[in-house]
Amino acid sequence: MKKTKRAHWDRNTESVDDYLKAIHTIGGDERRRVGGSELAARLDVSPASVTNMLQKLASEPKSFVDYKRGEGVKLSSAGRRRALEVVRHHRLVETFLFQVLDYPIDELHDEAERLEHFISESFEERIAAKLGHPTSDPHGHCIPALDGTMPPAHGVSCRCGL
Repeated sequence: MKKTKRAHWDRNTESVDDYLKAIHTIGGDERRRVGGSELAARLDVSPASVTNMLQKLASEPKSFVDYKRGEGVKLSSAGRRRALEVVRHHRLVETFLFQVLDYPIDELHDEAERLEHFISESFEERIAAKLGHPTSDPHGHCIPALDGTMPPAHGVSCRCGL
């Protein structure tokens, strides 16, 4: 009898990044627990899909999330770092598209959503350097620093909502 090998689940995907970013955005800086229905609405997926993904994420040895069924989810330290990295990519890409490639502001978000998952750390650093290490994007949202900290304007004069 042939043994079937269990398929490996990859936690480094666009979908995982989208979940982490959504949890961070909804949970905010206070890192409150986020309900599955909030995530489902934000990501435009079914509640069952949310539960499935959160269970997978929570079962990982170095989990990105702390998930408790019925209580919601919040990011672990590793999850928060990854979420802020994706947010940084997104906002740097938006700024690059706006300042260097003259994209109209209403096209920035969708284009950055597609690109944020695929830029390397080297490319990220080159964009940041080319732009003079900006601390906010064209929408007035703070750009997290490379170490995950937020600029001094965060929560004071920004429009992050984070």
